[in-house]
Amino acid sequence: MALRVSEQELRDLLVTRLEVIDAAEFEKARTMAARLRLPLERALVERGRVPFNFLLEHLAQTWGVGFIDLKVGDVHPDALRAIPEDYARANTLIPFDRHDDRLQVAMWDPRDRNAIDEIQRMTKLQVAACLAPAQAIRRAQLLYKGDLREMLERSAENALTGQRAPRPGEDRTSAELVDRMLEYAAVSRASDIHIEPFELEALVRCRIDGVLQEVLSLPPAALAPVVSRIKILAGMRIDERRIAQDGRFEADLAGLKLDIRASSVPTLWGEKVVLRVLARETAAVDLEDLGLIPPDFEIALRNILRPFGMILLTGPTGSGKSTTLYAMLMRLGIERQNLVNISTIEDPIEYTIPRVNQIPVNPSAGVDFSTGLRALLRQDPDVIMVGEIRDRDTAEIAVRAALVGRLLLSTLHTNDATGAVPRLLDMGIEPFLLASTLALVVGQRLVRRICVGCRESVVADAALLKLIRSRSDFEDTVRVLRAQGALGSGADPFAGIRWFRGKGCRQCGGRGFRGRLGVFELFELDDQIRGQIMERRDAGTIRATAIAKGMKTMFQDGLGKVFLGETTIEEVFRVAL
Repeated sequence: MALRVSEQELRDLLVTRLEVIDAAEFEKARTMAARLRLPLERALVERGRVPFNFLLEHLAQTWGVGFIDLKVGDVHPDALRAIPEDYARANTLIPFDRHDDRLQVAMWDPRDRNAIDEIQRMTKLQVAACLAPAQAIRRAQLLYKGDLREMLERSAENALTGQRAPRPGEDRTSAELVDRMLEYAAVSRASDIHIEPFELEALVRCRIDGVLQEVLSLPPAALAPVVSRIKILAGMRIDERRIAQDGRFEADLAGLKLDIRASSVPTLWGEKVVLRVLARETAAVDLEDLGLIPPDFEIALRNILRPFGMILLTGPTGSGKSTTLYAMLMRLGIERQNLVNISTIEDPIEYTIPRVNQIPVNPSAGVDFSTGLRALLRQDPDVIMVGEIRDRDTAEIAVRAALVGRLLLSTLHTNDATGAVPRLLDMGIEPFLLASTLALVVGQRLVRRICVGCRESVVADAALLKLIRSRSDFEDTVRVLRAQGALGSGADPFAGIRWFRGKGCRQCGGRGFRGRLGVFELFELDDQIRGQIMERRDAGTIRATAIAKGMKTMFQDGLGKVFLGETTIEEVFRVAL
């Protein structure tokens, strides 16, 4: 859906006032828009020079209206009732807040005076229009259906009492239940839905902000039709229950499009299904938005602008490695646009990136990470991103690619950043090759961010303080955080430090958290560490050397963010040693 904005407005904003692109680049975007019949603002975003929300925010300032990156938690129920659903959908808008005689409305076109005047006539309220992304508005419009948690529970009851159709998975009640699950996941911004069979119940849980939360408990008899329905949607075999299967499908929830990756495995009590939920409008975040403190940001930027070498992201599944990789590729596209050929091999492709050649893994067609990487090396790449190094073959090709003048980015499953070295050596990579190519390893985890709507200062828990003081790296942690400015210089480093928590509110669903941020450790190799790799020194020695040379651990980075009021100490202990 195109914005109602003129070419001259965009030129004045981006070229003249903000100077984020030059006139020649703007002309290239204009030519691309005409050739592909795209809106000009989309062509500017597709070329990778202007982040979409950045563009919207500054357009809103130019138009004299507010901008809101609308979240479902921003929508107040009493405001929602002010405008009928049909009118809101037809005009891509939604009311989200009401105070006295003033109604705040998120609109894709906040300069539509006809719509604003009509709303004022309907509601007898003064309208304050805000620009918001169209897909964010569509997501919030799902709230018109009512309390989705109640609807989900009602659909579950219907699934137990309804009549089943002859073919498994095609009865309306199970289809309705699956739809309600997807709607609930979309509104709560869940990344995964887990449908788990047990002896006495079938449990439905959603991963929200990285933590699994129970949503629904079903009798075991309700599981089979739901699983069959998902299998039909995902193109999986409904008559095969003895082996693991994978599939995918697209869900269209009243204009909000979701890509769903489905996976099933047989368990003792039936098939367990996990759905990975990816919103179509989700965009890769900018490198500056990941939560890197300035010194770490400089290290990351310096290394991704290298002409060759290997950069690895480490951590378990769900720790945000792919998001960081995409952010690095986005920044590469901005900094070295039109100068490099960037190609990826991924499983699956979670975000689309402007001007990056992205290849999906397809095992049935013989395309895995190693074969895809071999093919990419014949495509004259400057930068290669491999979704994951899983085996020796992929590792060897990746190392040799980095050795002959390519910048290679990938992920690896290790507990910390320095653990990448013994992991690759264990895969069979020769020490001299690893020492010659490995440039930077970023270890990371995700912690829940305290909700800003209900954040409050609290007294530090004595037991937690004692736990921090008892750590073997306590002195190093104090030194690092004092250098960062997060701790004072007094005898008691915690004197005067404020601790925070979220007490729970409507915006965060009573959880006290809203969103996530990363905690990082950046392991940048130097000559001494390269020498230790050549000597096959143990992981502990390499880690001790890196810390002595200034590497900040994930725990130290997380503790600094606790003192900034961004997360809680419990969250840091949950994810970092």
